[in-house]
Amino acid sequence: MRPNAPAAPNSQFAVLQRIVRLVALCAGLGFAFGSPIRAQAADPWLFVNDVHYDPTVHEPYPLTYGDTNEALLASTLREMHRIAPNPPVIVMAGDFLAHHFKRSTATPTMVALAQRFNRSFPHTQFVMALGNEDSPCGDYAIAANSSFLRAVAKAWAPLVDRNGAAPGFLRTFPHYGFYTAKLPLSGVRAVVVDNAFWSTLYHDGCGVGGRPTPESLAELDHALSRGGSERRWLVMHIPPGIDASSTVHLTHRLAIVPFLRPGPRDAVLGMIADPARRIEAVITGHVHRFAYRLVDRKGLDPVPLLVSPAISPVLGNLPSFLSADVGPNGVILGLEEHSFVDGRWRDIGGLGTLGASEFSGAALVNLQRRLEREPVLREKFATLYMGASSYHDIDPRHWRSFWCAATEFSSTAFRDCLDEGGFSFLTRRGVAVVGAAAAGTVVVLGALVAAAVVLVRRGPRRVAR
Repeated sequence: MRPNAPAAPNSQFAVLQRIVRLVALCAGLGFAFGSPIRAQAADPWLFVNDVHYDPTVHEPYPLTYGDTNEALLASTLREMHRIAPNPPVIVMAGDFLAHHFKRSTATPTMVALAQRFNRSFPHTQFVMALGNEDSPCGDYAIAANSSFLRAVAKAWAPLVDRNGAAPGFLRTFPHYGFYTAKLPLSGVRAVVVDNAFWSTLYHDGCGVGGRPTPESLAELDHALSRGGSERRWLVMHIPPGIDASSTVHLTHRLAIVPFLRPGPRDAVLGMIADPARRIEAVITGHVHRFAYRLVDRKGLDPVPLLVSPAISPVLGNLPSFLSADVGPNGVILGLEEHSFVDGRWRDIGGLGTLGASEFSGAALVNLQRRLEREPVLREKFATLYMGASSYHDIDPRHWRSFWCAATEFSSTAFRDCLDEGGFSFLTRRGVAVVGAAAAGTVVVLGALVAAAVVLVRRGPRRVAR
C-alpha cells in the first residue's frame, strides 16, 4: 500500500477504536470494546510533620527513639514515594530541625532538607510552615526579618512556588515566615503563618527587638480578609488550645498547660470561627501525635483542625505521617496513617478505623460524641494517636483530658469540661496544693520571724571577764 493510500476498512476501524478508547479513558469509563479501562487515580496528598532532622546521628538503622537520623529520613522518603510517587501537595507544618541542635547548623540543614525533598518529589507543590525549633536563635526564638528567613525562603522557593503557586513567597516569607499559596483545587488557597511568635514560651533569643506578635497577626488578618468566594486552609505549627499530654503527665492535672498566649490564641480562633473568612480546614503539628480539634462556628459546622503526627519519635510516638485524598472543594476525604512499627512501615488505619469517611466538621462532631460513650472506639483512637507505639499516652483514667482538648481552648473551658473546678490555670487540686504550699511557707516564715524577735529582745550576751 502506498503511504498516502486510503486506509482499509479494518485500518479505519482500528483508528476509530483507538479514538474511542482514548475518549473512554479521559471520561473515566470502565469499558472499551469488552476490555476494562481504568482511569489512573491521582496520588494522595501527604502530611509530614515534625521531622526534627539531626544530621550528626549516624546509626545505620532508623531510630525509634530520639530525633530523626539520616537512616530514618531516607526510610521516610522512600515510604512517602511508595505511597505517592507524585503527590499533588505535601504539607509540612514545621519543626524541621532537631531538638538541641547546634545553632550554626540551622541554615545549612534547612537548605539541605529542601534539596532532599525537591529531589524526591520534583513535581510536587510543598506547603511548608516553620516551627518553634526552626531558628538559629534557639527554641521558640525565631527572629523576624532575619538572614535565616531569607536563606530558607531562597532554598524552599522552588518547592513552594511550584508552577507559580506562591508568587509572593520570596517577598513575604523573610519577614515573619508568612505567605499564601494557591492550591491545585478550584478556589482554595493555603494561608501559612509562623505562630511560634504567639507561644507562651516565645522569647527574643537573638535580641533583635521588634513587635513580631501583633505584626504577624495583622498580616494574617489581612490575608484572611472577609468576603470573596475563595476558600482557605490555615497552616501553622502550634495548635491553639490546651497541651493535654503535658497537663496530664507533667503537671498531673494540677495546672492546665496552654500552647499559646491568651491574646494571640483568641485572635486566631476568632478568625477561624468567622464564616466570612471562609476557613475550611486548619493544619498543624507540634504535638507529635495524630489528633483533631473543632473550632465552633455558631450556626454552622465547626472548622476541623488536623494535628499531624511526627516523624521524630522523641516523645514516645512512633515515626508516622498521613496520606489523604482531597476533594475539589478542599475537603479532606479520609486520612490514613503510616507508621514505622517493628522495623517496617505499616498502614495502621485512619479515619475509616474510627468510622469517619472525611475530615470535616460534621464528621468529627459525630466522632467526638461517639468517643465519649464508646470505650472500644477510644482504644482505637489511642492507637492512632501514638502511631501504634507501645507507650500509651491516653489511658482509661485520663482519656477525658484528651477528649476535652478537642473542643475546649481556654484553661477555664477545659477545667469546666473536666469538672475540675479551680481558678485560672490551676485546677481544684492545684489550688489546694498551692494553698498548702503557701500556708507552709507562711508558717516557716512566721517561725523565723518569731525566732528573730526573741533574739532581738534578749539582746547581746555579756561576756564575763
